[in-house]
Amino acid sequence: MNYSELSKLSVEELRNINQIVIGLIKAKRTVESLANKVGLKVGMKVTVNHPKLRGVELSVNKINRTKATVSVKSGACYIVPISLIEY
Repeated sequence: MNYSELSKLSVEELRNINQIVIGLIKAKRTVESLANKVGLKVGMKVTVNHPKLRGVELSVNKINRTKATVSVKSGACYIVPISLIEY
């Protein structure tokens, strides 16, 4: 759909489309997060997609529901969202 087609819809129809799109986004994020979490194991060497930790190899210490505890060899620990972890 382009802008001209969307502008012809009523407010109620646009709200329904919005609810469907939001539902799809949430479902895709959930599937992506679960796929990432399944491959994650304690002791794995990973990197984190964050400017503060870019290029640093980290080790997974603990995996929680939405976040994981990772540490650097020097001993510093960080709690990061699983979605930012790359392996």
